[in-house]
Amino acid sequence: MALAVGPASWPASADGGTFGTTTIPATLRVTPGSGSVVSVGPSGFLHTATTTNGPSGLEWTGVDGSTRKLAGTQAYDPVEHYGTASDVVALPPSGGTGDVVLRNMATDETTTVTVPAGQKYSRTIGTTVVTEGGAGADGRRTEFHLLTHEDGTTVDRRVAGLPEGSYVIDLVRAGVHGFLANLNVPGEDVGQYAWIDLRTAQATFLPYGTVYGNSVVTAHHLVTPQAGGVRIYEQGRFDAPVREVQVSLRDAKVLGVVGDSLIVGRYDSSLGRKEYQASVWRVVAVPFDGSGERTLLARAVADRVAVRPDGGVQIVGGRSAEDYGYQDITAGADAVPYATRVLRILPVPMQLQRLTLDHGTVRTLEYGDGATVAYERSLAEAAPGYGERVRFGSLPAPYGKCSVPYGLCPELYATGDGRTVYRGAVSADGGWRPELFVVGKGESFPGTPVETGLQDSFDSSADQTRIVGASGNLVLLDGTPAGGGRELRVVDLDTGRILHKEPYRTGSLWGTTVWSSGTGGTVTAKDARTGTSLTTFTVNAGCSSMVELQAVGRWLYWKCNVSTAPYAAGVYDLQSRKSIPLPSTGEAHLGDGVVAVRSERGLGVYGLRTGTAVQQWATDTAGLVALDPRDGDLAYATPDQAVHVLTYGRPEAPLVSPYRNVTAGAETDATPVSWRGEWWLSEPVASWKTEIRDRATGRVVATRGGGPAEYSIATTWDGRDTTGGLLPDGSYTWTLTAVPADGQGAALSQSGTVRLTGGTAVRRDHVGGSSLPDGVGDLLTLNSSGSLTFHQGDGAGKFSGKVTGSGWPTSARAVPFGDLGGDRCNDVLIRLTTGALRLYRPACGAALKPSTPYTTLASSGWTQYDVLTAPGDVTRDGRPDLIARNASTGAVYLYKGTGTGKLSSRVKLFDNGKSYKKIVGAGDLNGDGIGDLLLQDKADNLYRLNGTGKGTFSSRVKIAANWGGSYNAVVGVGDITADGKADLVARDTAGDLYRQNGTGKGTFGSRTKIASGWAGYKGVF
Repeated sequence: MALAVGPASWPASADGGTFGTTTIPATLRVTPGSGSVVSVGPSGFLHTATTTNGPSGLEWTGVDGSTRKLAGTQAYDPVEHYGTASDVVALPPSGGTGDVVLRNMATDETTTVTVPAGQKYSRTIGTTVVTEGGAGADGRRTEFHLLTHEDGTTVDRRVAGLPEGSYVIDLVRAGVHGFLANLNVPGEDVGQYAWIDLRTAQATFLPYGTVYGNSVVTAHHLVTPQAGGVRIYEQGRFDAPVREVQVSLRDAKVLGVVGDSLIVGRYDSSLGRKEYQASVWRVVAVPFDGSGERTLLARAVADRVAVRPDGGVQIVGGRSAEDYGYQDITAGADAVPYATRVLRILPVPMQLQRLTLDHGTVRTLEYGDGATVAYERSLAEAAPGYGERVRFGSLPAPYGKCSVPYGLCPELYATGDGRTVYRGAVSADGGWRPELFVVGKGESFPGTPVETGLQDSFDSSADQTRIVGASGNLVLLDGTPAGGGRELRVVDLDTGRILHKEPYRTGSLWGTTVWSSGTGGTVTAKDARTGTSLTTFTVNAGCSSMVELQAVGRWLYWKCNVSTAPYAAGVYDLQSRKSIPLPSTGEAHLGDGVVAVRSERGLGVYGLRTGTAVQQWATDTAGLVALDPRDGDLAYATPDQAVHVLTYGRPEAPLVSPYRNVTAGAETDATPVSWRGEWWLSEPVASWKTEIRDRATGRVVATRGGGPAEYSIATTWDGRDTTGGLLPDGSYTWTLTAVPADGQGAALSQSGTVRLTGGTAVRRDHVGGSSLPDGVGDLLTLNSSGSLTFHQGDGAGKFSGKVTGSGWPTSARAVPFGDLGGDRCNDVLIRLTTGALRLYRPACGAALKPSTPYTTLASSGWTQYDVLTAPGDVTRDGRPDLIARNASTGAVYLYKGTGTGKLSSRVKLFDNGKSYKKIVGAGDLNGDGIGDLLLQDKADNLYRLNGTGKGTFSSRVKIAANWGGSYNAVVGVGDITADGKADLVARDTAGDLYRQNGTGKGTFGSRTKIASGWAGYKGVF
């Protein structure tokens, strides 16, 4: 039944929150109770009492349906201990010797049978008490006695036919006319079976093949399995079977012979594990005439079968929890057996073991029907407020039966992305060892093991691992590695990598932040992936040691030891940087702006957004408690095993992504690696879009998008444009936008950067921070020792990091050229004093060495040129081109890059090049994608020649006067400020290095000194 709950008379919150409740009724077990049949007579039957907490004494239920307790009995019943096939119930003496009270439950008359000294009570069949006697010094019993009450006294008949020296091994089951016993007989290697007849008090030893250890005693027969079927003997006539029946007994049990059929229980694995007293057997009647078997009970407990005096049997079974109980299987006048329920066993609910609530999904671990099973239910706005219960697997041993009798189930930790983390178990060395498991969204328990690198054991005296918290793909653990000390450890659930660890202290995890306690009530926040410290603050200066931390968004619940009381507790608001006091007793569950506290007085909900803890709702009955940390909704269980969901209708919180997992780059080389991003959501979204833009230009190069998403948004980018084409190496930005599914509040917007490598080479970009090109221009120098060095542009207008190749002649002239070879790595032209010109092809990020692969473009003749410079692509064919000036004539020529990796024949551009002090290939200065030139005349005027894209240049444009008179090297270095515009670097005669930022409009900003001490370089290229 549902528990009615609602707002209590507590002060109202200033945040305007309201409450709604949904009750999810308990699910009933298919095997509702723990009843077991004991004995059956014509007027009724004896059975264990059925209660939700297990057996409690014995009860007699008459054919009229009345049930009464039977004093002096316990829910412990060895075979036929309290009687067999009769209305007579035996109340034996506790020590086995003394008076046995026989009560006729139909008439309530009682008689007494006295067990003589030297004999021990064994069982009662009808009105006959069976005892064992003749015990020797070794305690072995050598006699059977049959005791009856006659004319006010006890008549003792000793069973005849037992050989001298034989003794009892055990008694099997009894029928109406006698019982089967297993005895040790002198001269026999194995135990011998004997039938003890109650009427004659005679033991008859049965021949080999008549009875085996798996033979079954029914009311009037002995059934012995054989190959392909069974032999059926009438009790007292064992010379030949009365019938042989062909039947498969694979995964089956013979339960009885009723009418014209053999009654068989067949194991049905779909009903659960094959365990003692488990209701996992389908009961069928197998007719003697060979016709098809017929199902009598869909499921039953086949371990306990009581014989009826009329030849039938009684067991516990049924079709469902609503139709379950004690079942008589008897035959009608036509000898056809049928099942009749004679006493209902009331339905018993599944026992709730664990409860979580996350993103509107209620997850439970429930024990019943011999297994612990995981279920999910989604909450809904439409009545009844929840969806169908969906099964998601079960827990293996030793948690297969976690319940009050067997021990509680492991705690479940919702990750916020639809997954669940828990500490489970795996089979190892014949036993079980703990293991961390993650169950993916939509996947079934037990889930996938995750390696933690920490020691763990079910032995409480050994090192154990504890889950502190889970968030997205991260889990925070408390444990001890082999050979190390106790620590907090962050593990990536997807890869198993250890991302962060620190000496153990009380901690918590939210998003990508680890919170850990310090001394004096301090708490430190660290990046869970890097361990970088983010902030430290004090929650309560009076704390001597922290006991518990929980984090959700801007809220941090804390509980600590203090000198003035056992504990102090509160919630620290990171926004106001103040602590809100809370009751220090009970179990707290933190949500976004709300905290639920369960104590001995019940369960209370406190709102936090006003800056004080205002209790808004309470109930005095609550078991398991779960609070959705994202929206503050609360789920709790009541003793009737129902789950109640309290909807905390506070004003809608904005859509946020509390944590994300975004990779830093993408590669489009021979082994492509896509950029990946996943953003976890505080609430479902209706749609989303991710845009990738060139960081320098802002141009959109790729777009991804999708529809509704519940827990997270995940996408990838292969590093290519919308047509699948390659993009230039370098820095790009991503922007995610997502629209809330409920239409409330602003869209989510997040952004970041991604580095692309393996794309097309960016002008002057040879090396990068991780050796690979990074899309930022680099500077090349030659020193007096013959070393050519790439100076890495840092994207901020300076240079940091060097990649050097030695062994060059100091007279070499280098020209960083571009990617002429088509391998997506920039090449370098080297002119030697012999006049030879070579195209060197260093690998991306590699040093330029004399051993670097090269192509000889000319073996001589190039000493005629005093200017060699690369302006970029001036012909719009996608290949770099070269500008050269003849030292003697001043003629300026263009050498076009070709598709064969070489240079074309020269084309004269103009004749008057001698009037210029410097001719500099500057790259694209005006944003039209065509390489441009800079010219400095002898009067220190600076001109720009715009490339036309046709292998020519437009008329010069003066862009500066009195410029660069002290400069002895000027380099169009490409973009070194990461703004997408070509910049200029110059060295003066004092060895100082300057940068002038390109405007993208063909001009430059004022100069900025970026380095000194560069006078020692023989060449700056």
